Amino acid sequence: MGTYLKSLNVPQIEVTVKFMQMQITKFRIFATLSVAYAALIYYLSSLSSINIPIKKFIEIPLAYQVKDFLEQNGLSFVVDFIFYCYYNIDKIQHIVLYFGFGVLLYLTFFNSGKYSFKKYAAIFAIVVGILYGITDEYHQSFVPGRVASTADIFANSIGLTIAQIVIMVLMFKKLIDRKRKSPNLIDTKG
Repeated sequence: MGTYLKSLNVPQIEVTVKFMQMQITKFRIFATLSVAYAALIYYLSSLSSINIPIKKFIEIPLAYQVKDFLEQNGLSFVVDFIFYCYYNIDKIQHIVLYFGFGVLLYLTFFNSGKYSFKKYAAIFAIVVGILYGITDEYHQSFVPGRVASTADIFANSIGLTIAQIVIMVLMFKKLIDRKRKSPNLIDTKG
C-alpha cells in the first residue's frame, strides 16, 4: 500500500490541491472586489453631480510657475495635456475609474481557475467592462442632471484598455527579469 501511494506522488497531489484552493480564494476575493467596484461606479453614476476640487489647483499661482517652467524647457506638450485634462475632466475621471475596474476584472478572470478565462483575461476584462460601461451610461440617462454619452463609453473603454496594456507590460517585464536571473530558462532552440 505504501509503495502504491508513493507511486501516486501524494505530496504533489496535496500541493496541487492547496494551490487550487488558493486560486479559488483569490478568485473569490477579486470577484468580490470587482462587484464592489462596480457598485461604487453605479453609486457615483446615481449622483446628480460630483464635485471634485481638482480644477482649483490650476488657479493656484504655483501652477502658473510650473506652466512657465515646462514651456521654457520645451515641455509645452505636457502643458497642453494638462489643459486638455482641465477642460475634459469628466473624461479623465472615466478613464481613471475604469482603469481600476479593468485591473480588478483582469485579476478576477485570471484567477478564475478556468484555462480560457486565464488565457484571455485581458479580452474578457475589456468586453465585460465595456458592457458594464454601456449599462452604466443607460442608467445615467435616468438620473436628473446626467446624460448618457458615447464619449463616456469611449473614455471607459480607453481606461479598460490602458489597464490591460499596463498589466501586460508589467507581466512581460517580470518575465524578462525572471529570465535574466535564471539564464537556464531561456529557450536555446532555434
